[in-house]
Amino acid sequence: MRVAALDYGVKRVGVAVANTEIGIPFPSAVLPNDIEQIVRWLHQEGIERVVVGAPYLMWGEEGERVQEVEAFARQLRERLNIPVDLLDERLTTQEAERRLREGAYRRTKREQVIDAVAAALLLETYLKRLGR
Repeated sequence: MRVAALDYGVKRVGVAVANTEIGIPFPSAVLPNDIEQIVRWLHQEGIERVVVGAPYLMWGEEGERVQEVEAFARQLRERLNIPVDLLDERLTTQEAERRLREGAYRRTKREQVIDAVAAALLLETYLKRLGR
């Protein structure tokens, strides 16, 4: 099954994809935060399940944008007619930034790919929970 993780942002949405049989997530794209473009991309890629990162606070409470992300996930469910799950994304962007710095990516390159790398980390967590 092809699974995509989305790192939701106000302007951009980072995307990572994995095949559950292989279980290795790959950063795939950074798309504008436009539901139609995102849905089109997911259809073109043959995605069968979507995981959206929910921005919970460090102590587990809902962050100020959780409701916005939940509304985004509802729109995806309605348009795609496939499972769309929410997953706690605490610290994925910070971890993505750390990994990119360790990889010696220049700042401009990090800014271009960080959302997709954060989505890959989210998908990595999701696949581990599935036991893959």
